[in-house]
Amino acid sequence: MSAPYTGYANGKLLITGEYLVIYGALSFAVPLKVGQGIQLRRGDEAGVLAWKASDPSGIWFTARLSMNELEILSASDDIVAGRLSHLLKAARKLNPVFLTGEAGIEVQTVLDFDRHWGLGSSSTLIALVARMTGVDAFSLYRAVADGSGYDVACALSDTPVLYRVYGEARDIQPVSFDPLYAGQLYLIYLGRKQDSSPEVTEFRKKRPSGLAKEVEEVTFLTGEMVRCTDFDKFSALIERHEQILSSVLGQVTVKKQYFNDFQGSIKSLGAWGGDFILAASASGSGYVKAYFAAKGLNVVFPFRSLVKTAYPAPDK
Repeated sequence: MSAPYTGYANGKLLITGEYLVIYGALSFAVPLKVGQGIQLRRGDEAGVLAWKASDPSGIWFTARLSMNELEILSASDDIVAGRLSHLLKAARKLNPVFLTGEAGIEVQTVLDFDRHWGLGSSSTLIALVARMTGVDAFSLYRAVADGSGYDVACALSDTPVLYRVYGEARDIQPVSFDPLYAGQLYLIYLGRKQDSSPEVTEFRKKRPSGLAKEVEEVTFLTGEMVRCTDFDKFSALIERHEQILSSVLGQVTVKKQYFNDFQGSIKSLGAWGGDFILAASASGSGYVKAYFAAKGLNVVFPFRSLVKTAYPAPDK
């Protein structure tokens, strides 16, 4: 890898299979129309990797690392810098010539979305670093994270995917998902960002085994949801999925806890209790936006506006 270099990776949402995907449940995940870009260029400071990260609010992180050891020289946030150093060292372990022979490098990453939204700021960075270093993205992911890797699959895919893990292996099948009722689906940010890594780790400790029945049922529901052409049936599938995870996690569903009077169905996404939810309602976008605005939730996306729903159209 040498400068200059540019790259881009997609954000993600996990529609089905949260938590149970790590035990082999078939999950449905979607890449987003927002993501993260990266630009590398030769730097002016010899022996230094200068890093700058921004999102729509502006620059939120800066750091300087030594080129040889990838150790932190200075940083605006030591915790974030430590994670970055760990990621870059893992990439170098997989590709020992990474960043060798360079006098100095400047890197800028740009998120298309608020970094607090949980749409893949970490997974997009892993995918970007893997691409620019020429290493396998899932190998790099395993070196620095403890999840299923579905988010990396989304970062690298331009279509929704059916995702399943088998030990160290994975099966990724591209699918199209753009039913007629997609206009009745909405994605709402709850304003309580969850860090999925500790959530997954805690779940593994609490439920290390004994989930075969739930894995089988969620796998069935995932297949049904992806193929579903009927809005009422899709809504029923959402509700059944919520009941299963409610039982597994020992938590009340998000609809029952916060939105019991909502005209439609609601499903948690990813780590329960934060990030985004999926809402399905036949009452119209005006109702949906007004309902959640009254709850203080103003980040509401029509499903199609945020999600890459289908296979790209063929070139003419």
